[in-house]
Amino acid sequence: MRSFINPAYRAARTAAVRRRCPQTSTSSSSSILPSSSAAASLAASNNTSAATVDFRRFKSSLPLPEDDHDVVESSASEGPRLDNNTSSTVSDFTSDPLKAGTPSPWAVFDAWGAGEGIIDPLSESEEAMLSPEMVRIPTDDEVGDDVNLPNESDILSTYDKLLKRKSSVHFGYPYNLMYNHEELYEFMKYSINNLGDPFITSNYGVHSRQFECSVIDFFAKLWKAEPDSYWGYVTTCGTEGNLHGILLARECHPDGILYSSRETHYSIFKAARYYRMDAKAIPTLPMGEIDYDALASEIAKNKDRPVIINVNIGTTVKGAVDNLDRILRILKTLDIPRERYHIHCDGALFAMMMPFVDWAPEVSFRKPIDSIAVSGHKMLGCPMPCGIALTRKEHVKKVEQRIDYLNSVDTTIMGSRNGQAALYLWYSLRKKGIAGIKRDVVHCMETAQYLRDKITEAGLTCRLNDLSSTVVLERPKDDKLIKRWQLACEEDIAHVVVMPNVTKFKIDKFVEELVECKNKHGRMEPMRDDSPLKKLESSSWGGSAVAPVAATFHEDF
Repeated sequence: MRSFINPAYRAARTAAVRRRCPQTSTSSSSSILPSSSAAASLAASNNTSAATVDFRRFKSSLPLPEDDHDVVESSASEGPRLDNNTSSTVSDFTSDPLKAGTPSPWAVFDAWGAGEGIIDPLSESEEAMLSPEMVRIPTDDEVGDDVNLPNESDILSTYDKLLKRKSSVHFGYPYNLMYNHEELYEFMKYSINNLGDPFITSNYGVHSRQFECSVIDFFAKLWKAEPDSYWGYVTTCGTEGNLHGILLARECHPDGILYSSRETHYSIFKAARYYRMDAKAIPTLPMGEIDYDALASEIAKNKDRPVIINVNIGTTVKGAVDNLDRILRILKTLDIPRERYHIHCDGALFAMMMPFVDWAPEVSFRKPIDSIAVSGHKMLGCPMPCGIALTRKEHVKKVEQRIDYLNSVDTTIMGSRNGQAALYLWYSLRKKGIAGIKRDVVHCMETAQYLRDKITEAGLTCRLNDLSSTVVLERPKDDKLIKRWQLACEEDIAHVVVMPNVTKFKIDKFVEELVECKNKHGRMEPMRDDSPLKKLESSSWGGSAVAPVAATFHEDF
């Protein structure tokens, strides 16, 4: 049965046919999509303008001085476009529509693009090129019809433009899009698989274990683990690191109770469900840290069972850092012996940043912690999600199993593991060095303060935790703005995670649109008396902030 194809789809298909069959069109200007020669000219033009950028700068992923940034904008006569290839309303990507912002888009981009100006949205015909109808894979029974589909090169060229657009207005999720891995492109032709334990070589020879072990050694030194006392591996993401850390905790304490704050990343409670663990979600203080008194009370009620604690080194929404020393004091006060507690640190973003912040509290293996998980694609920047899990060597023995098929041991969550990720992380660490990473961190912290101040000056509620680059603000009332800047939202608040690719130029443009949104749609009212927005006015944040607008709460709240 023939499926319905809307006019935009049909226009894109017609353009594709004209490119493949030039005799069907007598005028090149009638082609909706650019021809191959036009695309080549455009690429050459882009390469010419990009030639002024210093590609050899690796010691930091920071953008070049903002005076060098070219702004690519729509014409003044054209109305502002929301985005490309997206609907005009926010879709519900969670079970609670109040927490729906946008899905977390993985934007693959290179160092010289992410810090540049804001790229124009796609045209309608380009949006149609990436529609499900255009990118579908034809089957044998459709032979003869597939000639009407655009070719793969044209689709990928449009997709590249889409990613450039998405990356240029990427504010809500903690991905460092400023990186340059051109030197590694040659290795993408190899199937690099680090299956098995990273420290025990298997029979499979196409691996990057030597680079993976080097990465693990770097983080062991960063977090002050004693030589020969640690074990770790490169994971697929921070979530896998949390799954591994909580698995080890359960194996060490099968009857333990997992304690973590309500503002913990969802992967921690996912692990509790997977492993059939008893878990308690502890209330939080207004700025997002765990409520220490509530934690102490819950532990005291269950002193007959071992204590497993997840310490957040930066919460997902507010970037709050739980006070590890205070938690350790609670355990000491309650006379919980070391063999009766296990501490995992979820440091997805900030465990990579805190060692480079002057006078920041120390999170390290010199203290009685058991594991740390961090994401590799966030602060360092990488074209694929990845992470690092690090733990004490004695714990991993509890899950180790010999696998003859591999001539290695099974100690990781995954079997086959992406060897490319280990190579990319190694490369980033070698090229940046300690000084380069610190420069990135300083940029993020200082630029976050700039964003907080600009939003406050604009008359909007805004907060920034200490030790954080996550700026929390009242949720804009225009869903189009949320979609355009890919803001992450929770009920009546949103946040911006300032990464190396976030510049003052982009911040000024973002705040300008926030002001326009406020003038046109008004300000967000708190959804209830204890909503996230109301908590932003708490004095526990420190400093002063613009108060949320007054609201009348209904009885059903």
